[in-house]
Amino acid sequence: MIMENNDWITMVENMNEIRLFSRLLIRRVTKEHEISTQHLDLLSQLIINNGGMTPLRLSKAMCVSKTIISRLIEGLSQAGYVVKKQDSHDKRSYSIFITEAGEKKVDEILKFYLGPIYNLRRKLGDKDFSELMYFIEMANKKIGEEGELE
Repeated sequence: MIMENNDWITMVENMNEIRLFSRLLIRRVTKEHEISTQHLDLLSQLIINNGGMTPLRLSKAMCVSKTIISRLIEGLSQAGYVVKKQDSHDKRSYSIFITEAGEKKVDEILKFYLGPIYNLRRKLGDKDFSELMYFIEMANKKIGEEGELE
């Protein structure tokens, strides 16, 4: 039984520290920004990849189902933040491109959303911040390998 070993108390404290760190660092995109974090992620993927992406490629990049991607594309398209362009060789396929309005929306939100991580890097310094990020990435990979993070 897990509670027979007092190590569980330390692990609960560690979990609470991780939860607090996350809560303090991550600003949720609010209703005033008019789009969800998933919408922001999709728009960011389009900017990062510097051009059009197919729904399948977006699905893989964001680790979500194609159904979710379709729903996100529809909402962003209606808002004028993305456009669909049909593949000239395969009429069944299309790519998604961000519009100028979409780029402006991302810029507006990222100023708010990324403020805490820039502040953390400033407070820790580049070396400690890089080390922290290295360990977070390593932990994410290890957890992902075990299939516990989905």
